[in-house]
Amino acid sequence: MRTKQLYKSVEVTIMDVDKVAGALHSHHYFQLAYVLEGNGIHTINNNSFQFSSGDVFLLVPGDQHSFIADPVPKFCMIDFTKSLFSKDTRDLDDTSDLSESFKRLEYIFHNLHGVNGKIIREIDQIVFNSLIHQLIIEQKNEMPFSKAITQNIIFLLLNLIARNIQQTLYDYSTYSDAKNKTHSITAYIQHNIYDREAIKVENIAAHFGMSEGHLSRYFRQQSGSTIKEYITKYKMEIILTRLKYSDLTISEIAGELNFTDESHLNKSFKNTFNKTAKQFRKEFAQLHPQKVWSKP
Repeated sequence: MRTKQLYKSVEVTIMDVDKVAGALHSHHYFQLAYVLEGNGIHTINNNSFQFSSGDVFLLVPGDQHSFIADPVPKFCMIDFTKSLFSKDTRDLDDTSDLSESFKRLEYIFHNLHGVNGKIIREIDQIVFNSLIHQLIIEQKNEMPFSKAITQNIIFLLLNLIARNIQQTLYDYSTYSDAKNKTHSITAYIQHNIYDREAIKVENIAAHFGMSEGHLSRYFRQQSGSTIKEYITKYKMEIILTRLKYSDLTISEIAGELNFTDESHLNKSFKNTFNKTAKQFRKEFAQLHPQKVWSKP
């Protein structure tokens, strides 16, 4: 299996995925793969997905993937490192909200399983396709503000992916059990996870027109866990993502997720993973020492 590293924050490549390019490989960066032409099978971490023109896949660092197709399909590969979301980046306009953009990427991480391929719905396909082609133009030509425009296009693409994943999961849960509100409740929690007040049980209950007791019993019956347990679990998933893919300090992560302080975060983290957040980040960095993980 071959690997490839990226030494710029963003690279956009138009490529024909032949047998060589499509062989099993992995990257040390994020990759958004958009199918411009053709169809075939895309295998990601031993899971296979059929693809055709207009499909999109998002790969995270370390994902192993390969393509099988005949004739040779054409892809737009958008490769980017975590420095795209770094608080120290020099490429972005000061008004750009990196934190909100990274939160959209986090949402995708935690909900992408099983949704690869036909992510973008017909209603958003035209604008998604237009953004991809504008991105190609920006990368081909040296024009004023190209860096900022390129990064903001990527943020828009990620937001569209997040919205479409949320809608797909909602539709599936409604189709499988029209009376089951569990997905709506978890989607509300995920959307408001950084808002201390919004995710209090009494406020979640009020939002869904239920009493606290009814909400708590209903959620536990349907999901097997309490709402507070689900909130803690989801926060732990976000912390893992930020420790891996962001340059935020543990104290900053604690502040964003409304922990009292770094010590409070570490206590919860250790209860879940049997190690502190600092220990996890250090071990992860040792396993992934490539330059892409250092600050830009």
